[in-house]
Amino acid sequence: MKYFPLILTLLFLFPALNSIGQVHEDKNWCQLNCNPSIIKENAQVITEIMRDDSLRQLLDSRIETKVFPIRFVLVKEQSFNLTDSVRHELDTVLSQLNEAFKGVGFVFERTRTEVLESAIKLEELSQNRFELYDKFSAAHDQDDILTVFILDHKNDFCTVTDNSISCSRIGGFSYVLSSLNNNIVMSEFDIKDPKIVAHEFGHFFGLYHTFEERLFGKDNFNESDCLTTGDRICDTSPDPGTAFELYINYATCEMIGFKDENGNEYKPILENYMSYYKPCYLKKYSFTKDQEMVMKLAGELPIRKRLSK
Repeated sequence: MKYFPLILTLLFLFPALNSIGQVHEDKNWCQLNCNPSIIKENAQVITEIMRDDSLRQLLDSRIETKVFPIRFVLVKEQSFNLTDSVRHELDTVLSQLNEAFKGVGFVFERTRTEVLESAIKLEELSQNRFELYDKFSAAHDQDDILTVFILDHKNDFCTVTDNSISCSRIGGFSYVLSSLNNNIVMSEFDIKDPKIVAHEFGHFFGLYHTFEERLFGKDNFNESDCLTTGDRICDTSPDPGTAFELYINYATCEMIGFKDENGNEYKPILENYMSYYKPCYLKKYSFTKDQEMVMKLAGELPIRKRLSK
């Protein structure tokens, strides 16, 4: 049977996937220097399925809608009362998230809302290659549920000197398909931004940035390499990243005139959830069909499926 070996791979290798890739989310740019040790082979099972259209269709027809209970934890330096207003805001966050993941077949439900008294700030968790984050997760995660930790920032987003001003803000972060934890970290500043929330959930369920190049090499416009380079997804256009944002006309929602060394012109999907571009006029953010399929398959991994009901 043609598909039997791959189906066996799906059944027996999925439990072994344990990527420790880390993604550091900066509002303006991704600092990939905190993403040094991903084991590339961990994504190979999903890649092989994505490579085979018939197997993809077979598995897709058998994957059912999954409900993921969500535990929200507000990390506050001082005691904090959970009001109906706060709970309503979190339900709005989930409503927007469910709209974003409609095509994936995931439903997210708020089942717990808690307050954790701690002086730790979001920026501290990403220091020293996320060492403190790993300890924080080990101390405060729960095995049976996906947790969204919401933390405050440090006071200043900008460093001002006599000669320069440097500003940045971390919106949140998540490990990509890791069994090290069961959580997504968001800033209180950005938790109401549906694009950033969907972006982090995309990472949690196996997606990389559309401009990814350090982990698997740069997308080279060659269709035969689209499953092994860049974000390893074929229906996301090559994306040079927001360093080249001055080539974008946001009125027409397109990058104009920027080419690679071989003369291929970049036309990234600006309104993709996994990009870093600003919203285009009257265009909604979205996932592509292949991105949705990757997340569906990731939802079948034991490290993710066990969080569903």
